Amino acid sequence: MAFMQDLWGKFVEKIVASSSKIIAIVIILVIGYIIIKIITKIVAKFFDKVDFDRGVETFIENAIKVVLWVILLIIALSNLGVNVTGLLAGLGILGIIVGFALQDTLGNLASGVFIILNKPFKVGDWINVGSIVGMVEKVGIAACELNSPDNIKITIPNKKIWGDIIQNYTGNPTRKIFNLDVGISYDSDIDKAIKIVNNILKNDSRVLKDPQPEVVVKSLADSSVVLAIRPAVNTKDYWPVYFDAIKAIKQQFDKNGIKIPFPQRDIWIKEMPNSNKH
Repeated sequence: MAFMQDLWGKFVEKIVASSSKIIAIVIILVIGYIIIKIITKIVAKFFDKVDFDRGVETFIENAIKVVLWVILLIIALSNLGVNVTGLLAGLGILGIIVGFALQDTLGNLASGVFIILNKPFKVGDWINVGSIVGMVEKVGIAACELNSPDNIKITIPNKKIWGDIIQNYTGNPTRKIFNLDVGISYDSDIDKAIKIVNNILKNDSRVLKDPQPEVVVKSLADSSVVLAIRPAVNTKDYWPVYFDAIKAIKQQFDKNGIKIPFPQRDIWIKEMPNSNKH
């Protein structure tokens, strides 16, 4: 009987001695659980605002949860007096191995985050990245999908996009047509030609009044006087106005005797002296 009382007393002493540690661990686990819940909700709200593949979103959310729980368990074990040095070293080595194995993947993921935060383009924009032109169909966490003008699906890793120059053709609400040049013959009336073009642009309701369209002499080429035509339009009207302006300019120039010359070259033939002549 005395032995049992002594054993019970030692057990109670150990429980009392370790109760502070147990309480501390319970508090750590409860606080850690709450923090993990808050972080996962923040991540879920972030994904609600972006157009990602749901499978990718679930993978990232679960990966974050696992990492957070591992950190919480290591803290709890450390407070129990367990030596976690070996465990941390093992996790560090594993992390290095995984990092090397997933180097490209992690680079694409990081670039995807930068693309989402900086928003250089959105779904529906026409962009040029590394000489690849297309309409953005999907902005993914690892890659973006484009649709080319001839309806080819193009997938580009995010690391290649973020590491290159991005041209967003539809990023601004308005654009200036900057590649519409027309050559007229040297014997045509320049002022008359400029007036005709200005009237065409003035009568097109899609051409913006501010800034005013520019029609100027750009250069004196080998066989023509080159007019630079620079109207500003709403971005959605860029190509319709471009094509319609070319057609209208040709028709009005024909009606008004303004010639658009073919390339010309003067050839001089020099007669060589006849060596057989005496």
